[in-house]
Amino acid sequence: MRKLSATILALMLSTVTFAQNRVFCEIVEQAISFKKSTKVTIDFGQKREKALRKQSMVDENGNNLIFNSKIDALNHMSKLGWEFLQAYTVVSGSDGDSKSQIHWLLYKDVESGEDPYKGIITKEIHDKTEK
Repeated sequence: MRKLSATILALMLSTVTFAQNRVFCEIVEQAISFKKSTKVTIDFGQKREKALRKQSMVDENGNNLIFNSKIDALNHMSKLGWEFLQAYTVVSGSDGDSKSQIHWLLYKDVESGEDPYKGIITKEIHDKTEK
């Protein structure tokens, strides 16, 4: 019995557990005029000192990522490990001149020390790394 208890205790102590953290982001669609495509801005809760366009997702060359649709943008985020949580619409302006934007809340569970934003570049991040 002692041998079994000692073995179980040794196994429990040798098992390394990593804490998981849940991080969130919000993406907002920005329709491109006269085109059937979209670009998105992304909010990780960071301090925004720049214009909202600085939060647009870009590729490694600093060019805006253009998606075929809202679902294309969500699929892109899903490939990076983000999961859909909720969507809501914000309507602004008066009745005759109202404008609506769809916001998506996403989350990702990450291990301690893991970079949750790996693979995501915003215009602001690109500009900082280019300097």
